[in-house]
Amino acid sequence: MATATNQCQPDYAIPPGWIIEERLAAQGISHAELARRCGRSPKLISEIISGKAPIAPKTALQFEKVMGLDASIWLGIEADYRLHQAVAEDAPERGGRHGAH
Repeated sequence: MATATNQCQPDYAIPPGWIIEERLAAQGISHAELARRCGRSPKLISEIISGKAPIAPKTALQFEKVMGLDASIWLGIEADYRLHQAVAEDAPERGGRHGAH
C-alpha cells in the first residue's frame, strides 16, 4: 500500500549568499579569505554572496573543500534560487504567483 507524503513547496528560496555568510561567520572566515582559499577573486565571491553571480560547479567544489558543505548541495541551493527568481519574474505574465492558473 502506498503511503501519501506531504511535500512542502515554499513560495520563497534562500539566496546562496545567506548560507555562505552563515558558514563564514561560524568558521571565522572573511570574504577575502574565502576567495583566497578557493582561488577565486574577491569580486566574484562578493558577487556570489550578493546574488549577482551564480555558483558555478567548479566554485561549488571549492566551497565544499573550504566550508565542508557538499558541492551538490551548493548547486541545488543555487538552482532553487535561480528558478524561484525566474518564476517570480514570469508571475505577471502567468496571472500571479507560481502555480496560479
